[in-house]
Amino acid sequence: MKKLFEFIGVFLLIVVILISVFLYIQINRPYTEVIDINWSIKLPDSYKEIYSMESIASVHGDGERYHIFEYTKEDDIDQYLNWESNKDKSIEAEIDKVLSGLNVPKENMPNFQNDYRYYIEKKYGDSSKLYLIFMTDTKKLFVIEDIL
Repeated sequence: MKKLFEFIGVFLLIVVILISVFLYIQINRPYTEVIDINWSIKLPDSYKEIYSMESIASVHGDGERYHIFEYTKEDDIDQYLNWESNKDKSIEAEIDKVLSGLNVPKENMPNFQNDYRYYIEKKYGDSSKLYLIFMTDTKKLFVIEDIL
């Protein structure tokens, strides 16, 4: 009987350790890996995250997510996507709508007065969208996810 309790105790300890390691890895995963998993877009990990905001996700994982990454060199991000360089007022309005819903402070909003490049990825099954806005002057990448 004593050996059974020892076995159960060791088993539970191993389970707790495995769960802890899994959660630690999930929490410390660079957000670029999440983008790759959700959108199949590989971005360089050479960024510093300077802002993050997320809505309360449902059990389906939908909601809005917003991150600002700062890169040291434009080349770090420039080669990864086929960027559009013309300004687009309709995209700016869509992004403003998502960020307003998250109550993002004005100082953390993209300044569309400056030159920027953008990339949009859409999921056709559920109308989810990913907006990537790269400000060339500040080397900031604004990542806006609207997951439906």
